[in-house]
Amino acid sequence: MMLIRLTYFSYNRLNDWYASKDRGVAEILATSVANNLRDCITGALICHDRWFVQELEGAEDKVSAAFERILRDQRHRDVSLVTMQAVSARRFPNFAMACLLPHEDNCDLFRHYGEDEIFDPRKMRADRLSDLIEAMADRGTTGGQAWMKKPAMNAA
Repeated sequence: MMLIRLTYFSYNRLNDWYASKDRGVAEILATSVANNLRDCITGALICHDRWFVQELEGAEDKVSAAFERILRDQRHRDVSLVTMQAVSARRFPNFAMACLLPHEDNCDLFRHYGEDEIFDPRKMRADRLSDLIEAMADRGTTGGQAWMKKPAMNAA
């Protein structure tokens, strides 16, 4: 089985669908975790006020199917594939989905990797966007959201 990592960003339309952004994030997380556990996908999702930025990793067919669902999801607009590449190991092996939220404890990471005061993934290089996700996950900055843990799994 080939292991791939897919990175994308999209415009967040949670305000169009939910009275509360928190409710929308909770619903997306619940669905993502259930689907990812079923499909052996791991990853991390940044839920920014305006943007979703996500990395998914797993078998190519499963990650591609998950991305196709995201493309059809009305809570996303202007979905942009950043990278899809073969990798030798998972970056998030213990998490069906880590939810990463902007918070005062991680605003420096947005400035550092985004190289701007206003976060805009459209202006970022692919490697910088991926590094931001990893740095936020490493710092454990979930903005009060629980990490959705899963049992450890093999790299492939």
